[in-house]
Amino acid sequence: MIFRLEDDADQQIYAKHHVDAFSFYQSLSELLKHLKEIYEDQNLIRKCRCKYVALKQLNKSFSSFYSEFTRIFSFLNYDNITLMNDIQNKINNRLQNALSVCLIKFSSLDKLKIFLQDVNNKQRVNYQLRDEQRTVKSIAASKKRFVSSSTSASASTTSYVQLTTFFILESE
Repeated sequence: MIFRLEDDADQQIYAKHHVDAFSFYQSLSELLKHLKEIYEDQNLIRKCRCKYVALKQLNKSFSSFYSEFTRIFSFLNYDNITLMNDIQNKINNRLQNALSVCLIKFSSLDKLKIFLQDVNNKQRVNYQLRDEQRTVKSIAASKKRFVSSSTSASASTTSYVQLTTFFILESE
């Protein structure tokens, strides 16, 4: 097997090859496993496991949540089925409800991600439309209150002017 390594990794492999030439690597996966044992950061993996357990979508958009989810699980050695089950518990309630109503069984994490992104985008559009409608209604209600208050204010101003004029004429 021919491969190219540099610096410290090259020295580790070279040392093993010269110390025991008969136990040299038989496959690339064996070589990578050996290098992983040497260079893998156990503290990083422990931190990623803690972050993974604590990760929840809450009010984040699905795309930002999913990018953090993939960044964390890339350091962990979890299979697709575990990840698919876990993501269903980590997404927010709106997406969990949509997923529970859905009758589709997803075969991969990518298909589940596409479905959840689509649902999330549609829900955000619906919420934005609802908020815009509420804003329009509240503006209309404010205008209505303003118009009714200004007509009553002008009526009271008119009566005040009439009353003042009456008192002025009376005093003369």
